[in-house]
Amino acid sequence: MGTPSLPRGFNRSAVLSALISARELDRPRLVSATGLSQATVFRVVEDLVDEGLVLEGDPRERSGPGRTATRLHLNARQAIVAGVDLGGTNCRIVLADALGGTLGRRHLMTPSELSGPELADWLAGHIFDLAVRHGGGVELGAVAVGLPGAVAGDKERVVGSVNLPQIIGTDFIDGLVEATGVPTSFDNDSNLALLGELQYGSGTLGETVALLVLGTGLSAAISIDGRVLSGRDGELGEFGRLPLPDSPHRVRDLVSGAGLVAYAREQGTPVSSAREIFADPRRHRATVDRVHATLQHLLSVVALAYEPQSILVTGGLSDSFDDTLLARLGAQVEASVGVRASVRRSSLDDSAGLLGAMSLALSSLYLELGVNRDDVTTITSDGDHILHVFETYAPARDTRLAAAG
Repeated sequence: MGTPSLPRGFNRSAVLSALISARELDRPRLVSATGLSQATVFRVVEDLVDEGLVLEGDPRERSGPGRTATRLHLNARQAIVAGVDLGGTNCRIVLADALGGTLGRRHLMTPSELSGPELADWLAGHIFDLAVRHGGGVELGAVAVGLPGAVAGDKERVVGSVNLPQIIGTDFIDGLVEATGVPTSFDNDSNLALLGELQYGSGTLGETVALLVLGTGLSAAISIDGRVLSGRDGELGEFGRLPLPDSPHRVRDLVSGAGLVAYAREQGTPVSSAREIFADPRRHRATVDRVHATLQHLLSVVALAYEPQSILVTGGLSDSFDDTLLARLGAQVEASVGVRASVRRSSLDDSAGLLGAMSLALSSLYLELGVNRDDVTTITSDGDHILHVFETYAPARDTRLAAAG
């Protein structure tokens, strides 16, 4: 699957990326889409058909003079990919063909008692089992994993994880790379959630978009022109550490589930979950107002730092913020700091990270097939179709398989 030498590799890359984006093209339209000469396109297509990477369909009827044109499409069963959303409590896996069509999914409890290398072996076992069950004998081509922690800029080590500390360092990553034997990519789960939103959800690739994940903890991800940003040590977007003005508290103490529960108890209000606070806003008015003020402060910081067109919010705590409140906070941010951004809920919710992992795995596969990095970033997909198929494969939580693993 190695990349061909230049310049032939660039021609191959242009043809493949055009076919992947369009899903189906005849040769004349492929010439137009790539800007290459007819002779070059025909030669590249012949090579790809010989490899089995591109398939020819039935002739397409033409409305004008000339011969009918044969339809071409990428062989979606050339290879399959696996995307993984690994959390401290739950682990979800999706298996997809080379065009992003879901073949199977699995939802498991994460065996948090295992060491890093043991966890890598456990995860690889479930990936391959899913591939055997639903892959139809097709070779696994790439894997991508979203991790609950800070991932270094080189994506080769985890520098911090509260919920799954055994993945810190390189043992887990190295173990999974060795166990899969295929290109295996890693990133922070928030970064992949934003990638999922950009590819299949409410994000827009050409815009600057911020994603705030307001769950048990607080994390954020930022994309500019479709590229999700990464810091050197994985700390980019850790806005929860920001101290609040004239207060001993930090942002994460008011706009994360665990932090808010601790804050409420500190204020003399014993609650077992953040949901209790918002279920009775009159009783907890002071705390609710403080949460809203802190969220506005956080939105203002993000707005000034990146000038995003959109700020998406997701995570369990965000369920307490309706569309009207988010719109009002967005207007208050514009009035106070002069930056206009659409503040709204994400459309994919907790599926975003898994879909982002699938997207990253597909990108790795395309590189292996001969698409260069610049062309990979231009590939578009039929997000609505991919999302529809993905949702039809939604699994029940498989506790039996988790125990067996």
